[in-house]
Amino acid sequence: MRLISLGVALLGAVGSLVTAAGQTGTGDANPLAGTWRLVSLQRADPAQPLVPVDNPAGILIQDTAGHVIEIMTQAGRPASLNPAEQLMTYQASWGRYTVDAGEATATYAIAGDLNPGRKDRRVVRTFQRKDTQLVLIETGPDERPAVRATWQRIPELEALPPYQEAIVGFWQWTGAGLINARGANVRPASRDPSVIVYTPTGHMAVLYLPPPGRKPFAGAVPTVDEARAALQGSVSYFGIYIVQPKSRAVFHYQLGAVNPAAVGGSFMRNFDMAGAQVTLVFPPTTLNGEQVRNTLTLKRLSGLAEMWPEFRR
Repeated sequence: MRLISLGVALLGAVGSLVTAAGQTGTGDANPLAGTWRLVSLQRADPAQPLVPVDNPAGILIQDTAGHVIEIMTQAGRPASLNPAEQLMTYQASWGRYTVDAGEATATYAIAGDLNPGRKDRRVVRTFQRKDTQLVLIETGPDERPAVRATWQRIPELEALPPYQEAIVGFWQWTGAGLINARGANVRPASRDPSVIVYTPTGHMAVLYLPPPGRKPFAGAVPTVDEARAALQGSVSYFGIYIVQPKSRAVFHYQLGAVNPAAVGGSFMRNFDMAGAQVTLVFPPTTLNGEQVRNTLTLKRLSGLAEMWPEFRR
C-alpha cells in the first residue's frame, strides 16, 4: 500500500520539477497535446448520475501528430484482485485522435485496448481546457455523461539531457523473440498493435497486447476466465524512466500496472537505436538449457518534435 501511495506522489512530483515557462508547452499549439496525470475521475451507470471514483490514478499522453495512450486506474488496489477485478479497475488503450477545436470535441480511434471489445472503436469526447487542466467528458448510449476525467498537465523537464532526446516519442512494437548466443530467434512472438511511449516529462507508458484473435467479452463485465484469457501475454504499466547513456540502459519504475502486485517494481532494459528503430534487450534468462535474451524491436511513430515542438537546445 505504501509503495502504491508513493508511486502516485512521484507521478506528480516528477512533473513539478520544471520551469514555470514550461507549463503551457505543446498545449498552445494543440489543446490536448502533452503528458497529463489523472486527478479526478467520475463514472455513471446508464441513466444514473456521475459518481466519483476513489483514488484515481493514471496517465494520458498525446502528441501533436495525433498519437495517444491512456491509462486510468486506482491507487491502492489490493494484490488479491482476480483477473476480472483487475480489468474492471484498470483501463488502457492507445491509438489516434483528432481535435475539432470549434466544437470542443476530440475523436479517438482505438488501435489497441486491454478490453478486446474496444479495439477499432471510435470514441467522441467533449473537452474543456483551462490553463494546465483538461476535462474530457464521454457520453453513454443515452447521451448522458458516462465518464468525466480531469487531467493535470505535467510540464516538461527543466533540463532534458541530450542523450535522452532520441528515445522520446511513441514507439510501435514490430517484433520480439528469445535470441540465443548464436543470434537465432528460438521463440518468435506476435502481438496485436502495441506501443511504448517515453515523454519529455520523464514519464513512460506501455501497452503490449496479446497475439491477434482475442474474443470480446459476452457481457459488460468479463468473467474471470474471459479476463484471464484477455490478459494472458499482455504487459501494461506506467511510471517514470531514467536513461543511462554509458551502459545504454533504460530503467522503468512502475507507478501503476494492470497487475497491482507489480506496482512499485522496476525493470532494466538495454537499448540500441538505429534511425527510426529501437531494440530493447532484456536481461538474460535460460530456455532449454541455453542462455537467451528477450529482444523487442520497435519503430518510431513520433519523436521529440511531436512531443515538445517548442523545445530548443
